[in-house]
Amino acid sequence: MIELGASSGLAPMAGLVAISFFSFLAGQICRKWPEKVRDVAESLDGSLLYLSPEAHRALIRVCGATLSTMSFAALLAAAVLF
Repeated sequence: MIELGASSGLAPMAGLVAISFFSFLAGQICRKWPEKVRDVAESLDGSLLYLSPEAHRALIRVCGATLSTMSFAALLAAAVLF
């Protein structure tokens, strides 16, 4: 049976705060230094063969914005669990 009004515990909130923190950091790194991220990504993924450097930088910036949005959503979910 589901109990309404009961606290859901501290572990899910701590997990969401950790997700928020790390996604915020990754988003800021992607948004501030897309060239450095591109240099690191050159050795890791093969998408550089199919994308121009400008398109790859734009993709990195969009990923950074998405990670920042995910950070906000995780904090909002942690607040709802509180």
